[in-house]
Amino acid sequence: MFAIEAYAAERQRFIKNDKGGLDCPWEPCRVIGVTKDEDGELVFIVETQHGRDLMLETETYVRRA
Repeated sequence: MFAIEAYAAERQRFIKNDKGGLDCPWEPCRVIGVTKDEDGELVFIVETQHGRDLMLETETYVRRA
């Protein structure tokens, strides 16, 4: 993992809707680093908030907020 200067970003989430399709809202996150996944592809390490919990996750695509 490489730490970088953290910045505000948004990640796209895929959520099933009532009609059987997918909604793709953008959710806020904070990029704190980059690493490689098991296939050797670069991924972003993001910090997300779910209620009162902070979680670290990896995302392949983010956009600056």
